[in-house]
Amino acid sequence: MVSALTPVSGDGQKAERAGRFAPLAVRATGAGDAPAGGQVVSFYVDDAQGTGTDFHGGSPVMVTTDENGIGLTDVPLNAGHSPGTVRIRAMSGAAQATFTVEVV
Repeated sequence: MVSALTPVSGDGQKAERAGRFAPLAVRATGAGDAPAGGQVVSFYVDDAQGTGTDFHGGSPVMVTTDENGIGLTDVPLNAGHSPGTVRIRAMSGAAQATFTVEVV
């Protein structure tokens, strides 16, 4: 069971319109801050500013954490055609992490 999710990489990225963002990664931990491997993490796009940003094939993207508790998106996150800020929420059970990316 996951007690916490922490962004590892991908937060704060900027991408040109119609470009691509680098993969997003979280670290899932369980009791005693131990890595939580084999856990499903869902990544949801919250595009409140209407940039058109989304994962290829749509949101959510679900990944399984490795033995170190790392979950890495394996589906491209495509920047939309309008500039703005986009939030991506990673969730596993009650644990959440938020990434913020920007289309420039």
